[in-house]
Amino acid sequence: MTRLFFALALVIACAFPVPASAADCDGVTVVVDFGSLGGGVQQGCAPGGPASGVAALTAAGFGYTYASRQPGFVCRIDGKPGADADKCVNTPPASAYWSYWHASAGGSWVYSNQGAATYVPARGSVEGWAFGAGAQPGTAPPTAAPAPAPQPPAPQPPAPKPPAPPVVTTAVPPTSSAAPSPSSEPVPPATTSSTAETSAVVVEQKAQRAEEEPGPRWWWTAAGVLVIAGLVVAGALVARRRRRAEEE
Repeated sequence: MTRLFFALALVIACAFPVPASAADCDGVTVVVDFGSLGGGVQQGCAPGGPASGVAALTAAGFGYTYASRQPGFVCRIDGKPGADADKCVNTPPASAYWSYWHASAGGSWVYSNQGAATYVPARGSVEGWAFGAGAQPGTAPPTAAPAPAPQPPAPQPPAPKPPAPPVVTTAVPPTSSAAPSPSSEPVPPATTSSTAETSAVVVEQKAQRAEEEPGPRWWWTAAGVLVIAGLVVAGALVARRRRRAEEE
């Protein structure tokens, strides 16, 4: 029972493969919808830049067959439809043929107005094939994977510090023991010009006061002068009297 279950699951998985993201393909993504032919919707990748639509179909892992009387027109993919349904001699009827489509990743299907033998698909685009009456593939074009978030810049190593400048040491000459010691005698302070001027003014003021103020020396001088004047006058009187006495 278990083996039967896994076998059934494998058949379903093959019939209905899960579409992958278009970003998983580094080239052109090819989607093939087998429709009523059985096989479901399959997807392959044509790496690089295929030269044409049929080149992309082959590179994605699908085989194809041209109508013998109309080269360039695909009438079979992977052997479907079989020879009993279509001899692949003439162009298939409009109700049962392989329609050819283009799309951008995650976009919408657009019916091709050019044959697959001459159309050149762009790298990163999606090619579509669907069997039926011209309907588009039964699955939407695969979407592109989201762009990765920008990574923060790697931390830069710290800038090397500049080397320290060399230290220059200056030798100090030794102090001689025979150098004379400073004198212990106090040095008299220098007299400034302002102090000398002040002293001269004080002396001059004292001299003026001594001349203006009467002192004991002035009185003695005046008395001496009076005594001498009195003696002179007395001597003159005595001499005059002697002259008169002699004249008489």
